Amino acid sequence: DSCAPSTSTTTTNSNKSSDRGGGESKEDNNNNDEEALTVAAEMAAAKLERIGFAVGYRLTERLAQFKTWNAVPNQDAAAAVAAQQLEAVKFLCKEVWMNLFGKQIDKLQTNHRGVFVLKDLNLQWLTRFPSGTEQARVTAIRLLAYPCGLIRGCLSNLGIPAVVSCDFLADGQNMAACSFNIKVK
Repeated sequence: DSCAPSTSTTTTNSNKSSDRGGGESKEDNNNNDEEALTVAAEMAAAKLERIGFAVGYRLTERLAQFKTWNAVPNQDAAAAVAAQQLEAVKFLCKEVWMNLFGKQIDKLQTNHRGVFVLKDLNLQWLTRFPSGTEQARVTAIRLLAYPCGLIRGCLSNLGIPAVVSCDFLADGQNMAACSFNIKVK
């Protein structure tokens, strides 16, 4: 009889100590799983961007090998830099995009102060994504890290350090319509 209570007391105490020491609630586990998935997704997007950068850099090296760049004489330094940046982005929109996607960029906009917006109204890689679903949108945004890297690598090879971001165009009905925003550093 004296052994039974001590055994049950020991069992109860060991359960309490395991609950305090390492036990986590399901909510904590779910939060940790979500954080791990988010970190993994960000790492995958960063890796896609780095791969895109390397491909864009090498492709531009090959395509620009025999290209002559027009220098306009009698320009001040700021105007010459702006003209060089515009020529480089035009090269990207015409030559590089044609080699990658078989077509030119649909629209190029600039404020002539180092900000460029490239619009592709039918990006081939995104044409088969279903419109209207959040999962497709998230996946497409992750996939767009690669062409962002391509653009950044191309410009880097041409001597223009830049930050590139992307988004879908307004309505969300056409997943293939996207814009790439370039901010020259």
